[in-house]
Amino acid sequence: MRYKLLGRSGLRVSEVCLGTMMMSTESPSSAGPEESRRILEAFVDKGGNYFDTANEVYNGGLSERILGEFVASERHRYVVTTKYTNTLHSGFDPSIRDHPNAGGNHKKSMVQSVEGSLKRLGVDYIDLLWIHFWEYSTDIADVMRNVNDLVQQGKVLHFGLCNTPAWVVARGQTVADQRGWEPISALQYQYNLVSRDLEFEIIPCARALGISVNAYSPLAGGFLTGKYTRGDSTESRRFDSELFRQWAFQFDEKAYDAARKVDEIADRLGTSSAAVALAWVRDRGVIPMIGARKVSQIEDSLQYLSLSLPADDMQALNEASAPVLPWTYYLLHGEDSRIRQLAAAGMLEAIDNEHFPA
Repeated sequence: MRYKLLGRSGLRVSEVCLGTMMMSTESPSSAGPEESRRILEAFVDKGGNYFDTANEVYNGGLSERILGEFVASERHRYVVTTKYTNTLHSGFDPSIRDHPNAGGNHKKSMVQSVEGSLKRLGVDYIDLLWIHFWEYSTDIADVMRNVNDLVQQGKVLHFGLCNTPAWVVARGQTVADQRGWEPISALQYQYNLVSRDLEFEIIPCARALGISVNAYSPLAGGFLTGKYTRGDSTESRRFDSELFRQWAFQFDEKAYDAARKVDEIADRLGTSSAAVALAWVRDRGVIPMIGARKVSQIEDSLQYLSLSLPADDMQALNEASAPVLPWTYYLLHGEDSRIRQLAAAGMLEAIDNEHFPA
């Protein structure tokens, strides 16, 4: 395990984060308390110190309780993050509303969510508090001031944003810098070989502002593990269920081509498809966030720690999964872009390839 700095915070986190959304009671779609502990132990045995959970939206708060019990004996050793925004007590049921201010990004929601998370986790402070998603009704300047208040109180150390437009991220970081408030240290979005839209706005924004990028669903919900492309797979498949079928829209023929390319590289390198897909995310400068229902899945994923993808394989994966460029980005980044033409003609200084999505 290697460690990375989380944005400009100086905080050291493992190069992979363990998500705990599936840690709950015994059920086919989750890991029970005993299996959850084994998963946590397997992660820590590999050097992991970075954990992600959320308020009551994750299994009624049980995920936080399980994680809190695990870290209790060595709290100083672990980086514990949790989220707020979602309506408390509702889980994933939009029909349940506890009260009008039970959710959202405003201060009342933030404070009551943090107080509840501290109790369920059994800790004195949260290492990093995430906004779960941007809900467009609370000004980002207010959010930054409110979280800074919690930092001043010692209840929260650092702050991050999930599922938030790049313009909001940029404004929030600018306001924090101008006023000497706690800055945004990390961002969290879906990012994988099937979903690469972060490369247009979010990743360049984060690099410019000194913010780390974390990727949830780096295996596309299991799609990149070989379950859907290897005929002999006996693993249960999330997207075969009605609950998750709404997300399967992204798995077109191009997605299957990318998944098959992952399988091909994994077979040649003698590793798992999951390890190849995770190594690709890591080598794009993004911290993958992994979850598991059983120990075998976490062990399978963590094979990527010792995997070094050859440059030719990285290029093959980039080409197999290349996103379609919207017009503005075609103009700026395409092979025949005006910027490339000007650079080639000597009218601009050479531009680092990092500016162009692969």
